Amino acid sequence: MKKNSIHANQVNWAKLKKEVYSKTIQLNNPYEMGSAIRTLYQSINDFHGEFFYRDSTFRWKRSPLIISDSIRKELKKGVKPKIELLESNIGYLRIPPISGASVAEFSKKAQSLNDSLCLLLTKGIKGIILDLRLNGGGAMFPMLLGVEQLLPKGHLGSFQDQTKEEWSIKDHQFFTDTTMLSSIIPKSSIMAEKIPVVILTGPATGSSGEFFIIAFKGRKKTILLGTETAGYVTANSGFTLNKFASLNLSTGYGVDRNGKVYKEALKPDIPNNSPDNFNMVSSDEKVKAAISWLKTNIN
Repeated sequence: MKKNSIHANQVNWAKLKKEVYSKTIQLNNPYEMGSAIRTLYQSINDFHGEFFYRDSTFRWKRSPLIISDSIRKELKKGVKPKIELLESNIGYLRIPPISGASVAEFSKKAQSLNDSLCLLLTKGIKGIILDLRLNGGGAMFPMLLGVEQLLPKGHLGSFQDQTKEEWSIKDHQFFTDTTMLSSIIPKSSIMAEKIPVVILTGPATGSSGEFFIIAFKGRKKTILLGTETAGYVTANSGFTLNKFASLNLSTGYGVDRNGKVYKEALKPDIPNNSPDNFNMVSSDEKVKAAISWLKTNIN
């Protein structure tokens, strides 16, 4: 933590070590480490990191996010890609959180998302709404590769910590630096780099969902509409301690294609706190507001 935390220079490490060791000296087993681990993470202001011991996870949580009942209900159902063709040839695509354990798994999920986008593109959409209100994170790269037709090829942004890892898309593959993380075979060759995009955000939009947005920063005719995101904008790195224990630690921040660093929750360009209606997309007030903006920005 002292070597890698983004807030390491804000901590009195000698004092912290003494405090944490005093909490652990009388413990009977590692399952009782919760209080000590929470003290560690709180001391380095890391509410995005986690400590894992066998089947247990310890973390420090800041003040809980205020999430509406409609969002909670949808999250419990499980979030999947959803598409609709709305008025004025405007497309709607819900971007789900994506997790996985291998390049093959990430590629399969990126392909599924891209198939949904391609279906909309073949219908001749003139603008698109990307709904991230239910996207709490996971892996950023399959989400971005899944909408590659909307993005310019090449550099999209980067993780910035002690080193810098650039994000890029090339030949239908997503890379951090020279490491290929996922690949797809698009079912449509239609490019949509210039169509206007509205990204819907909310308090459940977090972590990789926020990095997804950062990759769209600097794109022309692209806005955020809704409410402020969750604020989990730190890049996490994993560290293995032994065969039973490991931890994730906030080690850096996201940087957009123009070099701007993001250290706080992302604020919407057009604030809108109207109720969410995920079951009737065309009746959703945020969707209606997005359609209104898109109509004035479609060539």
